[in-house]
Amino acid sequence: MNNKKKLEGLLGLLFIMIFVLTGCSEAGGYYRSGKKYFANGNYEEAAKYFTSAIGENPNRAEYHIDYGMALIGLSRYDEAIEVFTRVIMDKKIPIVLGNNKRALRGKGIAYFNMLSYREAIKQFEDALNISVLSDLNLDILYYMGKALMYSGSYKEAAETYTEIIDQFGEEAHILADRAYTYQKTGEFDKGLNDYDKAIALEANNYEYYFRKYYLLRDMGRDTEAKEVLSQAAQIEVNTKADKFNLAKVHFYQELYDQAFPELSESFANGFIDAYFYIGEIYNNKKDYSTAKYYYEKYIEEGGINAPEVYNQIASCLIKMGDYEQALPYLETGIGIADNDSIRVLLKNEIIVYEKLGDFENALVKIESYISAYPNDHDARREKSFVISRLNN
Repeated sequence: MNNKKKLEGLLGLLFIMIFVLTGCSEAGGYYRSGKKYFANGNYEEAAKYFTSAIGENPNRAEYHIDYGMALIGLSRYDEAIEVFTRVIMDKKIPIVLGNNKRALRGKGIAYFNMLSYREAIKQFEDALNISVLSDLNLDILYYMGKALMYSGSYKEAAETYTEIIDQFGEEAHILADRAYTYQKTGEFDKGLNDYDKAIALEANNYEYYFRKYYLLRDMGRDTEAKEVLSQAAQIEVNTKADKFNLAKVHFYQELYDQAFPELSESFANGFIDAYFYIGEIYNNKKDYSTAKYYYEKYIEEGGINAPEVYNQIASCLIKMGDYEQALPYLETGIGIADNDSIRVLLKNEIIVYEKLGDFENALVKIESYISAYPNDHDARREKSFVISRLNN
């Protein structure tokens, strides 16, 4: 009887092991399929397979982490943050610390995409404080540099990019980003040096020429800026992307008659940004209604949510005297603007309230603006004007 019970117990244990192993095998299959879909950019299918893997085996942290990354790909940032938060555990075991680091990185990226840069920076800092998985540090530092740059912390961003370069060596895109932070802090020569290094490393990358062009314009060296465009125009055109970039070169050279058909062709080839530049051409020609049309096409067809474009639409409407219609575009732009783009939007918002004769709101907006930019003497003079109109 005892032998029979032992045999029954062994058989039961065997069935349990087979069930568990089968579940693990199915979970692993779902997970591998999810990884393949994720690698191909199909985040919807990836999320489905990761969910199935979690359903079969909810105890594997990597399933949850990669599911969170798929949610980021689907712009479901709040859900992603919840998933990553559930993964993080207060244990000093190396495997747990590694999962924590990956989850904190994921939370940082989610906040970054939500434009919550300060919260993103906090998550990245916490991730970097975990010593395991040091191979993730380059990626985390790069995201942190971007978050610092977009939040207007240019000095700290430059220091972060310098840390990347010191640890991992010079890469063109890191140098170009550091150059931009130097440009924003007025360290123009340092910025110019970094752009030159970036161009030396990737001589066929148009973006670095465009950035150097803007820097030289900021330095008042217009002749050299034009020479940079001439250098960019000499890049051999091999792809449709090259054609689009050459069209942009011609746009910056103000060769609008040449740039227009090139931009139109580029849009037909799938480069949605071409609509923005076509809008700029019409804006420069003072055809504001047509410019507005192309800016709106750029937003609608490209799914673009760029504060600079909302400002351009509002600027066209201001020039057309349609102030009431300009206001919601400015409000939308302000709602999504980063440190670089918000200032001009806020100024235009003040102008619109003044044009509408709503000096009470204009005063509220200008006082808020001055508290953010206390050294803007033009704004202080504008405040005096608004107060004089209210007194009258």
